[in-house]
Amino acid sequence: MVNSTCLRLASLASLGKLSELEASLCAMFPAGEYKRGSWGFHAQKMIAFLRDGVPAFTIFTKGNSKLPFVSFSVLPLVSCPGAGDCKSWCYSLKAWRYPAAFFRQLQNLILLLSEKGRETLTRAFLVIQRDATVRLYVDGDIHNLECLAFWFGLCNARPDLSVYGYSKSWGIFLRWTGAFPLNYTLNLSSGSVHNALVRAQVAKLPIVRGEFIAVNAAVDAPKRDKKTGEPSDLNAWNAYRRSVMEAAKAAGHAKVFVCPGLCGHCVNGKHACGNRAFDGVTIAIGVH
Repeated sequence: MVNSTCLRLASLASLGKLSELEASLCAMFPAGEYKRGSWGFHAQKMIAFLRDGVPAFTIFTKGNSKLPFVSFSVLPLVSCPGAGDCKSWCYSLKAWRYPAAFFRQLQNLILLLSEKGRETLTRAFLVIQRDATVRLYVDGDIHNLECLAFWFGLCNARPDLSVYGYSKSWGIFLRWTGAFPLNYTLNLSSGSVHNALVRAQVAKLPIVRGEFIAVNAAVDAPKRDKKTGEPSDLNAWNAYRRSVMEAAKAAGHAKVFVCPGLCGHCVNGKHACGNRAFDGVTIAIGVH
């Protein structure tokens, strides 16, 4: 499937038109045998979920070499009220090349939109391994105040977890009137529709670590060894790092840390984005 088709299905889900979503999937992928891992295979799993409400895809995914943490995602764009120019380069859309990723995001958004679905999410969140690091969200964003309250409630229910995320939904965070969870750290993501005044206001919230920005680098980042985190070409990494640093400083950011791309090898096995020692430091990465 191409992004235009995925966007149409995503829009149906975001509007709560689940019967139309099911009908569309059934028309595109009639019941039958499909090759494991194919669009048809995963579409059949999605259709079953729409009918019985039992999650067909993992809700919270376990870490990999790039992101060694528990993570949660929903569909981008339709869940991103704060999206601005980031819509033109949204990296999350690249994940839609993989049917399992798209349908997992679709399923999770649907779960968030109903009380019964949120109960399912709650059960899954409460059994996350103790003292884990959790990223909300890898794809998508907090789409309204009710959603923010839901996640903050779960963070408070599991104070042992270290939860962090990125968001462009700054207006929603500013409307929050309750206490902020002590175990949640927010990075202000670039590309937001909000202006500098709103950014300055939200930056004062106690949960905010700082900004995470994407810049146009003159050179591409070299690949890294998934086990050691070392760049395949040190000279290429230094050139990329200088390019990102220069672009970030040209945009007005004084203190800059260049994201290496592998969270597990970011800062001595920890990660800067969830580290309050990096408060006030802009973390920058090349648009990819």
